[in-house]
Amino acid sequence: MSLRAELVGSDAMPGFAVLLPDGWESNDAAFSDADERLRARIDALPYESRAAARATMAQLFQTARAEAARAEVIRVFTPVAGAGGDIIPVSLTASWLTAPVGSTAADLGASLVQRFDAAPLDPGGTILRWARDEQVDVEGGTVEVSGHGYLMQVPGRSTRALVFRSSILRGAEGATIPPEGVAAMTSLCDAIVASVRWRRDG
Repeated sequence: MSLRAELVGSDAMPGFAVLLPDGWESNDAAFSDADERLRARIDALPYESRAAARATMAQLFQTARAEAARAEVIRVFTPVAGAGGDIIPVSLTASWLTAPVGSTAADLGASLVQRFDAAPLDPGGTILRWARDEQVDVEGGTVEVSGHGYLMQVPGRSTRALVFRSSILRGAEGATIPPEGVAAMTSLCDAIVASVRWRRDG
């Protein structure tokens, strides 16, 4: 598996780079540049696989868009296709978070530890990780989504944090992803978040 760096910039916040596996794409929160490429990739799949791929990605994108609507999302990372053209039902969103007046990003982290048993992802303890499983209503039914949240303080800004949220389509319409598949996608998201490096100016 090859990796490539994706640099995320911002006028108001420090830029950061994240390593993405081969086959993953970075899009804005509206997925404005993803739809055409996704259609082209799905059309390249064997005919009998296209309907399932379209349905899976539609549900996954709807979940990711719902995340974007609830937060200050800056980027959405998704795989386009796996080995053999299989669609991998996982997405990862990145957003900025401001601590409430009178509190800090460290206070937010302490609250996550207390409320959701958040624990450090990295040896240095700079990234907190917590589980977040839910059911999401979509057109035609409900899908089960597994995932994690990740929080890290923005360097030099005590009240600002960078938050990642992974969404893994665990089950829909009676079909479920095997636990080992969910575990593999979880490990991949962990690795992507752990790769974050802040840009150093000057």
